[in-house]
Amino acid sequence: MKKLIAGVLLSACIAGSALAGGQHSDDHKGQGFFPIHKMVKVLDLSDEQASQLKALKTEMKANRPEKGSGTSMKAQLAQLDSSDANYEQKLNELADLRAERAKTQFLKAADMRMKINQILTPEQLEKFNAMKEKRSKRHNKA
Repeated sequence: MKKLIAGVLLSACIAGSALAGGQHSDDHKGQGFFPIHKMVKVLDLSDEQASQLKALKTEMKANRPEKGSGTSMKAQLAQLDSSDANYEQKLNELADLRAERAKTQFLKAADMRMKINQILTPEQLEKFNAMKEKRSKRHNKA
């Protein structure tokens, strides 16, 4: 049970950091997981598995909120006036909104991980986890 919880938390963290993104080429911009062509090569995916992962990627992309669709949390926090009588209430509302977004992101990452687990074989899943670990170490160095 502890391994399962640790795995889900690790997956959510990795997925969250991947979704936060950085500067990528247009082919890989905003992907929640590794590029499909790399997974096909490294994990030796069948055509069916590759198409299932492409469909999962498309589904994730469709459910992702548009960037710039609202004011960022940092901007909203900066706009709060600490001398305002309703400051505490507005601050609590903003904190609740941030917590709800984090929960939604965590649940989506866990759902994505579950779907990937259903697509990959146990051997492929082992290789995939090794890829994630290597990627995580590389990103944590920077």
